[in-house]
Amino acid sequence: MASGYLVRQGDRCDTVSVLLDGYCYGQKDDGEGNCQIVSLAIPNDVIGLEHLYLQTTDHNVRALTTVDVAMIPLSAVQQLSASRPAVAHALGIHHAINHAIAREWIVNIGARDGLRRVAHFLCEFAVRCDAWRSDTAAGYELPMSQEQIGQATGLTAVHVNRMLKTLHAAGLIERSWRNVVFSNWEGLRDVACFSSDYLHPGRQVPAPGYRTV
Repeated sequence: MASGYLVRQGDRCDTVSVLLDGYCYGQKDDGEGNCQIVSLAIPNDVIGLEHLYLQTTDHNVRALTTVDVAMIPLSAVQQLSASRPAVAHALGIHHAINHAIAREWIVNIGARDGLRRVAHFLCEFAVRCDAWRSDTAAGYELPMSQEQIGQATGLTAVHVNRMLKTLHAAGLIERSWRNVVFSNWEGLRDVACFSSDYLHPGRQVPAPGYRTV
C-alpha cells in the first residue's frame, strides 16, 4: 500500500527484498519531524543489501506507490552468494551503484542551485526508469508530490513548484499532474549538467529498450 512501511528505522531485518513493481523511497528524519528522502527504488532494485552486513536498519523504507515485493531470507542470499560468485559480484555492483547515486545526491543538494537540482532529479529518474521500461517516448509518471521532490532535493514544495514552472516555461518539460514529458531532453540535460556516467550503465544487465544517454 502506498505510504506504508517496508522497513522501519531501528528494525532488525532478516530479509533482502527485490522490488518487482512500483516505487519505494528511503527516508530519515532529523528528530524534530523534518524528513529527508535519501534514496529511490525502482522495479528490479534490491532493497536492504546492507542487512547482509549490519544488524539494525538506520532509515525507513516506505512505499511510494502500490508495490509488489519479493522478500528473500538473508540466509538464502548468503548461501547463494557463497556458492555462486557471479551472484555475489552482481550484488556488489548493485550496492556500489547505489553508493554512487547517493554521492550524486549529496552533490545535488550541496552544490547545485534549485533549478539544476530539480532538472538533475528529473533526468536521473528518467534514465533509471528507462533501464526497465521499453518505451518512454511519451514521458513517464513521476509518482511524487512536489513536497516529496523537495524532500529529495532539499527544497520547499513552493520552490519545487517554481522550478517546475520555470522548466516548463523554458520549453524543456511538460507536466500534466504527475506525468512528465521531455519537450527538450538535450536542453534539460544541459541545464542540469547531467551525465549518466555515475549510474554505470555498462555495469548492469540491460533490459529491452535500454539506452545510454
